[in-house]
Amino acid sequence: MKKLVIMLGAVLVGTLSANAQFDLGSLFNKVKDVAKEVAGDAVDEYVPEELQELLGIAIPELEIPGTWSYLDVAVEFESADALTSAGGKVAAQTAEEKLKPYLEKVGIKPGAFRFTFLEDGTATTTLGSKTLKGTWSYNKEEERVTLGVGGKEFSVRMTENGEHINILFPADKLLELMKTLSSKSNNTTLVALGALAKGYDGMNLGFECEKVKE
Repeated sequence: MKKLVIMLGAVLVGTLSANAQFDLGSLFNKVKDVAKEVAGDAVDEYVPEELQELLGIAIPELEIPGTWSYLDVAVEFESADALTSAGGKVAAQTAEEKLKPYLEKVGIKPGAFRFTFLEDGTATTTLGSKTLKGTWSYNKEEERVTLGVGGKEFSVRMTENGEHINILFPADKLLELMKTLSSKSNNTTLVALGALAKGYDGMNLGFECEKVKE
């Protein structure tokens, strides 16, 4: 039992030390695997029921329904390892700084851009005075939303960011969304945004949003 506790503690400390922004679900799975490896069938005998429940805890589903208003640019590497490196953090910050002015030029600013997800699976995307109807569905395991906007579908990665959420698109799909929302699909801003998107293949680009309180 002492060996089990020590090893469980080592997994917790090692995981937390490796990355301050750890994935809670992955952490619990690692601890559970170590418990089974060390104790085998003795887990039921030596690990308190409360801890067993903790190790098997179900991570709450992201609460998507509601209206989410744009706050800032969000960037995520498709490879989680890239963002944890010093170079990855610099690249992400650079992408955010370059992307934000282009989004502002097409009207994406705090208070002017929002997504509304209804319980019945319908959705609206609003940019200024323009609102496009669509649909949404959530894949919990992949943390992805299939989002319909103006007759087009996008596979969107959606993750929690404290009390906010990040709504992220592959770089080329973000450009497609901007063209769908903009009435001037060939304007110079979108052309420049397209060139920028090509330089960030392998990144998800999008929006940090806060929930609008009703």
